[in-house]
Amino acid sequence: MKRLAIYTTLLLTLFAPSGQAAEPTLLRETDRQKMEQWTDSVFNTLSPAERTAQLFVITVRNSDTPQNRQSLRRLVRELKVGGLLFDSGSVQDQAALTNYCQALSKVPLLMTLDGEWGLAMRLTDTPKFPFNMTLGAVQNDSLLYEYGRAVGRQCRRMGIQVNFAPVLDINSNPGNPVIGKRSFGQTLDNVSAKGIAYARGLEAEGVMSVAKHFPGHGDTSEDSHNTLPLVPHSKERLLRMEIEPFKRYVDSGLSGVMVGHLNIPALDPSGRPASLSGEIVHDLLCDSLGFEGLVFTDALKMKGASTFGNTALLALLAGNDIVLNPSNPEAQLKAIAQAVADGQLSQQFIDEKCKKILRYKYALGLACRKAIEMERLVADLNAPEYEALNRRLHSEALTLLHNRHHTIPVTHLDKTRIAVVSVGSNSQSVFQKTTALYTPEAGRFDDSTDLSLLLDTLHHYDRVIVAIHSDKTQYRARIGRLCQTGKAIAVCFFSPYQMNRLNHELAHNRALLLAYEDTPLMQEYAAQAIFGGCAIGGKLPVDLEGAFEQGEGIRTEKCRLGYTLPEAVGMDSRLLAKVDSIIAEGIAQEAFPGCQLLVARRGEVVRNKAYGYFDYETRRHPVATDDLYDLASVSKATGTLPAVMKACDDGDIELGRPMSHYFTPLRKSDKRNLTVRQALLHETGLRASLNMASVLIDPQSFTPPLFKRRSDATYSIPVDACTFANHHARLRTDLVATQPSEKFPIEIARGVYGAASLPDTLIARIIATPLRRSKRYLYSCLNFILLKEVVESATGEPMDQYLHKHIYAPLGMTTTGYRPLNRFPVERIAPTEHDYLYRRQLIDGYVHDETAAFFGGVQGNAGLFACANDLAKLCQMWLNNGSYGGEQILSAETVHRFLTEKSATSRRGLGFDKPDTENPEKSPTAPEASAATVGHLGFTGTCFWIDPEQELIYIFLCNRIYPSRTHNALAELNVRPELFSAIYRAITDYSK
Repeated sequence: MKRLAIYTTLLLTLFAPSGQAAEPTLLRETDRQKMEQWTDSVFNTLSPAERTAQLFVITVRNSDTPQNRQSLRRLVRELKVGGLLFDSGSVQDQAALTNYCQALSKVPLLMTLDGEWGLAMRLTDTPKFPFNMTLGAVQNDSLLYEYGRAVGRQCRRMGIQVNFAPVLDINSNPGNPVIGKRSFGQTLDNVSAKGIAYARGLEAEGVMSVAKHFPGHGDTSEDSHNTLPLVPHSKERLLRMEIEPFKRYVDSGLSGVMVGHLNIPALDPSGRPASLSGEIVHDLLCDSLGFEGLVFTDALKMKGASTFGNTALLALLAGNDIVLNPSNPEAQLKAIAQAVADGQLSQQFIDEKCKKILRYKYALGLACRKAIEMERLVADLNAPEYEALNRRLHSEALTLLHNRHHTIPVTHLDKTRIAVVSVGSNSQSVFQKTTALYTPEAGRFDDSTDLSLLLDTLHHYDRVIVAIHSDKTQYRARIGRLCQTGKAIAVCFFSPYQMNRLNHELAHNRALLLAYEDTPLMQEYAAQAIFGGCAIGGKLPVDLEGAFEQGEGIRTEKCRLGYTLPEAVGMDSRLLAKVDSIIAEGIAQEAFPGCQLLVARRGEVVRNKAYGYFDYETRRHPVATDDLYDLASVSKATGTLPAVMKACDDGDIELGRPMSHYFTPLRKSDKRNLTVRQALLHETGLRASLNMASVLIDPQSFTPPLFKRRSDATYSIPVDACTFANHHARLRTDLVATQPSEKFPIEIARGVYGAASLPDTLIARIIATPLRRSKRYLYSCLNFILLKEVVESATGEPMDQYLHKHIYAPLGMTTTGYRPLNRFPVERIAPTEHDYLYRRQLIDGYVHDETAAFFGGVQGNAGLFACANDLAKLCQMWLNNGSYGGEQILSAETVHRFLTEKSATSRRGLGFDKPDTENPEKSPTAPEASAATVGHLGFTGTCFWIDPEQELIYIFLCNRIYPSRTHNALAELNVRPELFSAIYRAITDYSK
C-alpha cells in the first residue's frame, strides 16, 4: 500500500484532523475491563482463518426452508462468518433463522439490517415509517431521535445489533436515480441534524448506527448498484458539502460508517471506488476525520465494486473493518489468507480488526446470547407506541405550500359545499373516508366519472378537494382541469420531485398540500389537516424548480378534533381495550344489541368504534359509527341546553329571569315565578313527568283500572318491571288518527298522526298541573319542556331550526337533529322499543319518549338523534371554551359559566348532570371522575361525560330498551360507569 509521498502530504494537509472526534460512545460507555476480558477469551479460541472470517458479513435469504438452513449452516459452521444480513422476508422466518444461526455459531453473530425506514424496508408485518425525504420536512428533530429509539427497540426485539442507517447523503441532484427519497433533503444542516438525531436514538437503545454512503452519494447521476457513479466535485466542495455531515456524525461519537462505491477523482484519481480506496477510507475517514468506529463497505456484489477483483482483500487494504457481501466469500477468504502468506497483509493487521469487531460485539450485548422470544413477536413489533410515533411523524411532515385566502383549514362547513375528488385512486380511499369524519355530506368522485360530466357537476360546489395519488401522464389533463376550477385544494401523495412534473397543472389552486407518500397514514393525516384536525408545520426539504424553494411551508393551527391512538394523549391502548370486553359482556348478556363508543382526550379522538347489531334476532345491520341513536334525555344537555346557552350569549335569555317573562302562558299559573336557572337545576317544584295516559287514552275503550301491578290475560302490556297496562286501551280519536289530514298533521309514528291542537293540549296540561310543595331538587322532564318554549319565545325560532343554524351546522354535526327520517333512511337509525300501549309498533326512526313523540318529535326533554362522532364535536367545543373549526360558537364566558355553576343543594349543574361527590355509590359517573365532570344519561341507554380536568370526553350510545324497556341489564351490569372507569384507568398519568 505504498503511496507517493507528495500525494500523502497533500491529503494530510487537506484533511487535517479536527481534534473533535472521540471514541464512539458505544465503546466509551462499556465496562472496559470486562470487554477486554471477553474479547481476549473469544479471540484466543479462534484460528487465523476464523479471525479473518469475523470481518465478513454476508447477505442471506430470509426464508425458513430446509435448503436455506443448509446454506446458512455452511456459512456459520464451516466458513464461520462474523455476521449476517437478511434480505426481505417475514418476521417469523427471520427470527427463527436468527435463533438457528446464533445457536450454530462458535462466536456470536453480528446481525445487521438494511433498514433506512425501519424494519419494514425488509420485513413484512412491521410498521412502515416514512421515507427520509418525508422526515426531512419535520421541524422537530427530537422526533427523529425518538424515531431512532423506536427502531432501536424493534431491532433489539428482532436480535439485530446493527442498522445500516442513517443515510447522510445530501440529495443535491434531483435526478439522482438511487438516493432521492432516501435522503433527508438537499441542505447540509437538515441532513446532518436529522441523520444524527436518528442515529443517536438507535444507539441509545444499544443498536449500532451506520451512516452512509461515505463520502457522499447525493450528487450522482448513476446508481452504484449498476455501475460506478462519478462524483466530479472539487476537494473544497466535497469538504464543505458531501463530507461535512459525516464529520459531524463522527464528532458526535457515533459508531458506524458505510463507504459507498463512488469514483471521486478529487480524492483518489486512480478510478477505484471509494470503498476500495485507502486515500478515502484510511486517510480521510479514519485519520483525518478521526473515526474510530467500525467501517463497513457497501455491498461488494454491487456493480460499482464487483468488477475490481478480490474486493474483500482490497477493502481491507483500504482500511475497512467489515466487508459486506462480497461475491464468493469462500474464494475471497482464501485470497486474504494468501495475501497474509505473501506478506501483503500482516496477521497482526487481521488480528487487530478481529479484536475491534469483537469489542463491538461485546458492547452490543452479544456476550450474553439470548434467543429471540417468538411469542407475541409480531405484536411487540407493532406495539401501539410505535404507531403513535409513526402517526406523529406523518402528521408533522405535511407541508402546505400555497394557501390563498387561508383556505386551509376549511371553515364554515355549514356554508361551504364540498366535493372530494380522487385522482389515481377511488372514492373508498382512506383519504376519502377520513374527510367523511368532518364532512360526511360532501360529494365524492373518482376516475370512474367522465371528466366533462365531473366538471359540470363541480359547478355546484364551493370547494373541490383534489386528492392526487399519481403523477402518471394519463392523469395530467384531469389534474389540470380540476385545478383550473379556481376552487381546488390539491393534495399530492408523492415526492416533491414527482410533484415537480406537475408544476403547470398545479399552478391554479387555492391551496396546495404536499403529503409526500401515498400511504394510509399519510392519507388520513392529510384529510385531518385540511379540516384542522391537526396542525400543519412541515417545511419543504428540497427545491421545486421554478415553484417553491427549500424551507418553504405555511403553518396552520389545529382547530377541530383529530383522530389518533391513545398513546398520543397519555393513554394506554392495552388498558383502554378493556372497554371491548365490557361491551362484549353487555351484548352477550343482552343488556343492549349494539352500541357506539367514543373516547377523546386533549382534542384527539382515540376510540370511535361501533359494536354489535341493531337487534338480537336478525343481526342484519352491524352498527356503524355514523348510524343514529335516539339520545333520550341526553337531548336535554345536547339540545335544549346549548340552545339556552346560545340565547344567553345573545342576550335573549337571562338565567335569573322567570320563564314567564319569555313564555307568557305561565304568567297566570303557579309557575309564574320559576326562573330559567331553577329549571336548569331541576329546582322548580314541577313534577317528574306528564301523565301521558291521562291525556291520550280514551277512558271509554277499556274497563278500569288502566294499570295493574301483576300481568294477566287482560293486563299484558309491560310498562315497567312491575306495571302492566290493559291491552284494550286505545288512544283518543279526537287527538290521534291513523291518516294525516289538515286536522291531524303531526306525524307521531307510522300510521299515527296527532291533532294540530295536541301540543297546545299537552302544554296546557303541564301548566295546569300543580307544583309540589317543595322546590328541592327533583329531576323533571317538564322543566326542559318549558325551557324549549322559553327558547322559542325568546328567539322567535323553532328550537330545532335554531339549534341547526347556530350550533349543529357550524360544528359540522350533520347527523344530529330531530325527526331523523326527514333526512336519513330508517336503515341507519337504531330501533328502540316495541310500544304496545300508545303507538302499537316497533319504534324505529321516531323518538321513543312518549311525551316528545306526541309533541311531534321535537321537545326539550327528548327527541334528538345523533351519532357519537357528532356529539364529540359539541363536547370539544365546550372544552375549547366555545370555539371549534375556527369559529366562536359560544362565548368563553358563557361556556365557563354553564360548565362550572352548580346547585347549592344537589349534584346538578346548569342543565348538566354531575358526579355525586357526597354519595359516590349513587353517582351516575365513575368514581374516578373529577368534581368538574359534566354530562347526562339517557333512558335508551345513552350517556356522555366531559371531564375538563382531564380534557376527556366519553360518549356511549346504545338501544338498551330494544325490544322492551323492561330490559334493565345495562344498569344491573353497571356498564356505563364501568366503561368510564376503564377509560380513566387507561390514562397513564392519572391519579386521584
